[in-house]
Amino acid sequence: MAIVVALVIWRCGVFVFWEEADFDSDQATMGLMAKHLVEGRAFPVFMYGQNYILGVQAWMAAPMFLLFGVSVTSLKLPLLVINVVVAVLLVWRIAEETGLRPSLAAIASAPFILPAPGTASHLVEASGGNLEPFLYVILMWITRRNAWLCGVILGFGFMQRPFVIYGLMALLCIWFAERKLFTRDGLEDVVRVVVGAAAMWGVIQGLDLISSPAGPGTKYADAVVALNNVTEVMLRTCIAPSTIPLGLQRLVTLHWPELLGTAPYRLAAFSIESRVDQGYAWAWLLPAAAVLLALIGIAAASRAANARVGKTICGYLALVGVFSAAGYVIARCGELSFYTMRYELLSLLGIVGLGAWFLSVARSKWMVRAWIPVVVCWTMLAAVSHGRLWYEYLRRPPVSDKHIVMMTLESRGVRYGTADYWIAYYISFLTKERIILRSFDFLRIRSYDGIVAAHAKEAVRVSRTMCDGGRKIVEGAYLCPD
Repeated sequence: MAIVVALVIWRCGVFVFWEEADFDSDQATMGLMAKHLVEGRAFPVFMYGQNYILGVQAWMAAPMFLLFGVSVTSLKLPLLVINVVVAVLLVWRIAEETGLRPSLAAIASAPFILPAPGTASHLVEASGGNLEPFLYVILMWITRRNAWLCGVILGFGFMQRPFVIYGLMALLCIWFAERKLFTRDGLEDVVRVVVGAAAMWGVIQGLDLISSPAGPGTKYADAVVALNNVTEVMLRTCIAPSTIPLGLQRLVTLHWPELLGTAPYRLAAFSIESRVDQGYAWAWLLPAAAVLLALIGIAAASRAANARVGKTICGYLALVGVFSAAGYVIARCGELSFYTMRYELLSLLGIVGLGAWFLSVARSKWMVRAWIPVVVCWTMLAAVSHGRLWYEYLRRPPVSDKHIVMMTLESRGVRYGTADYWIAYYISFLTKERIILRSFDFLRIRSYDGIVAAHAKEAVRVSRTMCDGGRKIVEGAYLCPD
């Protein structure tokens, strides 16, 4: 467990302790929510500017801000802790339920413990809820015997990120396999889960009525967007059977290679400030071999062994991964772009569950002896990329263009201005609101408009294009009179 914890901290470290490594205005908004909460200026329930991503990360960061001050590190420390908790829970529950040695359970959990940097960065993004569904899904399994509590976790998780619903779908399949689902006790448990989730939904919606939906000084009537989690899912869902083959092709050739860290990419493609790359053109063979060996081993195992292990956390995690991948393909009309990887991260749990299932039932020792080195080699490829990233940041950390813009504004004594969304809130948070930039294209904090308007004479504009009377800061960023 100490090794597992150390590896998780290591693969998160650069993104947590260097503010420029992976930070943007979505994360800055969450940080500003936590800052306003600590200062007593606002009561955020959902992410500023919308009503469908629960502001859990802001509430987790608030105590960190009180203890350690406002910073990117303080904002991401709770996410580092959750990464550790998820890894430990995976190893513990797999070992406990299957009888595997903890070392084998840890190897099976390697896709989550040490993913490639591009995926690891997503798991410490304070942008709303990339990581938390992993925790909610595992907690739903652990609390499945207490249907009320399981439902509360489902409702809370769904309000933060709807992908938690895959956990419920997998749980229903397990109950069906146990011949419990259509019994009186089973149906009562389903009702309890649904009622518990609905009750949590109602509590959160009630809190939203007294929230600050668009920053300090705003109330429920000022909400920028009237969508909720359900309507947001409906708007983002696109189902067309004719696109499923294309979606499957893109899942295998585009999404999984980037998620599993096998395709060659510059880390900059994942919005990481780095000159390092990850993956190799041939590396897809390793996870493909691991999954193929696991499937063959499971198929060759006895029916009794598979029935037993399939009803443990192994089968549950495998189903969560299957539902996540299927939902990504079926509900997006085949439009799986590089930049929507965050919509389908739970495949990692599917591979973990499949590997643990295989190790639990495999009859052939040579298959196990072949599978373990394959997984270790795949993990080592990720470790090499992380090592290069650490070397880069310890030796000569990159400086982002937005950071240069921020330093330029500070050196010129600028306090107020206007910029696009991706610059405005980034600089506002990193300067702890010493500089306030309102966003002209996507509003999250309404009060910034009034503050900048009140200081119009001294306000500036940061433009992506050259302007009359302006000066170039960096390529694609110009300082202009407002």
